Amino acid sequence: MKYEIVGNSMQSVRVIMDENEKIFADSGKLLHKSANVVMTPRMVGGIVGAIERKFTGATGLLTEFQAEKGSGSVSLSGVMPGKIVTLELGEGDEFVAEHFAFLAAQSSVKFTMQTVGLGPAFFGGAGLVLQKFVGPGILFLHITGDVIEYNLDGTEPIEVDPGHIAAFSSTLEYKIRFVDNIRTAMFGGVGLFLATFTGKGRLIMHTISRFKLSSEMYIEGYQQNPSMHK
Repeated sequence: MKYEIVGNSMQSVRVIMDENEKIFADSGKLLHKSANVVMTPRMVGGIVGAIERKFTGATGLLTEFQAEKGSGSVSLSGVMPGKIVTLELGEGDEFVAEHFAFLAAQSSVKFTMQTVGLGPAFFGGAGLVLQKFVGPGILFLHITGDVIEYNLDGTEPIEVDPGHIAAFSSTLEYKIRFVDNIRTAMFGGVGLFLATFTGKGRLIMHTISRFKLSSEMYIEGYQQNPSMHK
């Protein structure tokens, strides 16, 4: 399998598959494909797997793409402006991602869920259930906005606004703590909580918070036409 990332601020990925090679993707993310690439709805992981994915914000049924009678290509993209991050997972490697991050993966990648504590879920902005991916295989994530990455070496923790967490290695420990004081929370514009990451691993963040973007769009729409919201 080969692939190329296309575009700048609104990226897509074009995957070139050999004959009989397969990938699976979140439903509704197709841009275009070769005529010889067959699409099939799949309940990867059975009913339990479908329910788990539904809880993470992905679709229960995934779309499988398979090239038949020669090589073929398929292009996929997220539904919001952003970048695509490619992760090449080794055997047993685990990566955790936020709601809606999954775009596509090789058929060898396992896609399940990972729960977090009630504090991180309700106050962290990342959700009660996160997406968990286990290698081997290539994984494509769609990240809203631009991408910021850190490779933590275990010597210093890093604190992140939870709404900007995109994905991280499962080797990192993820905790939510209250900001320094009430004044900071109320007037500092950083929210009530911060996520602290410790340990060794890769941390991926996005410059745009989906929650903040949605809130701003709603407020802007209300200000433009209040009657629509009555």
